[in-house]
Amino acid sequence: MDFKKSYLFLSALVAVILFFESCSDQKKNNIDNTYYIELVNFNHDSLKNDVSAKLFGKASFYKNKELQILSVNYLTEDYPDIHFYKNASELTNEIKPETKKIRIEFGGVFTLDSIKYSLQKFVYRDKQWKKTSDMGFITAINTYFKTSQYTVDQFGKEILYNTITYTYN
Repeated sequence: MDFKKSYLFLSALVAVILFFESCSDQKKNNIDNTYYIELVNFNHDSLKNDVSAKLFGKASFYKNKELQILSVNYLTEDYPDIHFYKNASELTNEIKPETKKIRIEFGGVFTLDSIKYSLQKFVYRDKQWKKTSDMGFITAINTYFKTSQYTVDQFGKEILYNTITYTYN
């Protein structure tokens, strides 16, 4: 009788350990695919707020060769190459090596028909941010007939899709 109890106890203990081990592997995998986004020189507050709302707290993955973007709260499945996007202000003083950051730098003047911004990738190594890639300045053009109605939303979507696509390259 004592043998059955000890066998049952050991089996339960092994199951609990395996459960927590698999959860910690997923957490490590999530850290490897987390990108911290830094918004620089965003003078136009509504564009900054729009980009922040569309990008921070989101996750992206490819499902059936199509890019999917969801809020982290709505993720129900685990995909092999999920990327997570957080605000760079969430970084603490103790930044882990190989942490990834994307800088979105607004350049020029905000107009109703076009804006300029640049995308740059950084990795934290040797206690400093090292630039690994630079897309240069990208010009976003708004082609809507009534530009004032859709400008911020349209530019925000373009910045969102370009930034997310940039993380996969």
